[in-house]
Amino acid sequence: MEAVYGINPIKVLLAGQDTPLKRIIIAEGRTGSSVKEIVEVARKKKVPVEWRRRQYLNELTGRTDHQGIVGFRDSFIYTDLDVLLENRNPCMSQDLILILDGILDPQNLGSIIRSAYCLGANGVVIPADRAASVTATVMKASAGSADKLPIARVTNLSRTIDDLKDKGFWVFGAETYGGKDIREHNFDVPVVLVLGSEERGIRALVKKKCDFLVTIPMVSKFDSFNVAVAAGIIQYAILIHRMKKTSDVEG
Repeated sequence: MEAVYGINPIKVLLAGQDTPLKRIIIAEGRTGSSVKEIVEVARKKKVPVEWRRRQYLNELTGRTDHQGIVGFRDSFIYTDLDVLLENRNPCMSQDLILILDGILDPQNLGSIIRSAYCLGANGVVIPADRAASVTATVMKASAGSADKLPIARVTNLSRTIDDLKDKGFWVFGAETYGGKDIREHNFDVPVVLVLGSEERGIRALVKKKCDFLVTIPMVSKFDSFNVAVAAGIIQYAILIHRMKKTSDVEG
């Protein structure tokens, strides 16, 4: 069993027809319309709800930012790559798969998953080793979207990229400097977007697999964007390009 905490993640997990939640614990004295809604839905779905002292929730999660609510669910289940390929958002004219090369910060991972879900990606691929996995912290940072977007966990990113290339994908690697301006690329193709780790970026072996390197133009001179922010900006650029392309064709 895994703990999940926070109002939005619990709401998302309760929203599905078959909720994975097995039990919910709420801090005594915790009130508000969101909590009332959660309790009502949980009772309808026969998910047990307990009220305990807030200190108990602190000790249970090892944190204090749980918003006074903790749920327990079966361990997170990663999906197969084939599921990502079949999960194109109907608003997208082409596929978009994110590959994360060694994202270590669970907050960044959760934020990237959230933007990927919001901006129409098929799903996210993460490595099995030396990278953050989907935990309660990631679930909260993703606002529960980690349960709505397919996430695959693979042992070899390079081999995965090769497999996607064989299926017609073009691979774009995000670089702080030296890549082509994102505004000058044609994203009206099946896209794999590769984002590197917070400190070292994309590893050399993975970078060699990229067909293009893309860079976000910056007005002020600074080190770089946070990787989660960069992921959102690039995905938005892809979405806008595709929407404009569709509009031009229909016009």
